[in-house]
Amino acid sequence: MTKEDIINKVKILDLPKGSYIVFGSCPLAVLGIREANDIDLLVSQEIYEKLKKDGWEEIDKGPNDKPLVQDVFEAHNNWNFSSYKPTLKDLLVNAMEVDGITFASLEDVRKWKVASGRPKDVNDIKMIDNYFDII
Repeated sequence: MTKEDIINKVKILDLPKGSYIVFGSCPLAVLGIREANDIDLLVSQEIYEKLKKDGWEEIDKGPNDKPLVQDVFEAHNNWNFSSYKPTLKDLLVNAMEVDGITFASLEDVRKWKVASGRPKDVNDIKMIDNYFDII
């Protein structure tokens, strides 16, 4: 998904400011580093419960990782599935806003990808570092 795809889809959710942050690979897409495959959200417990009530399906991806999914969205009520465990409040401090949508900072995404250490994260870390070298 492109920057425009992500922003348009998140806007449709009409989530209150401060109750969510777009995380995962979407901040990379918004900055033109690479496209994203899905939209990861870290949401407040209130929003998590609302989405669940609205019919979003809860899936089990492992210990502490039970996001709600619908369409291209994956909404988490915590980010406790690697050694980097930021809270929504933590991420909002450094967040960037693009077209009215709140995204995690590239620095926070990098910290998470380093902590996760999956093969796909290694390539993303290199792309993030290259981006920082350019700006």
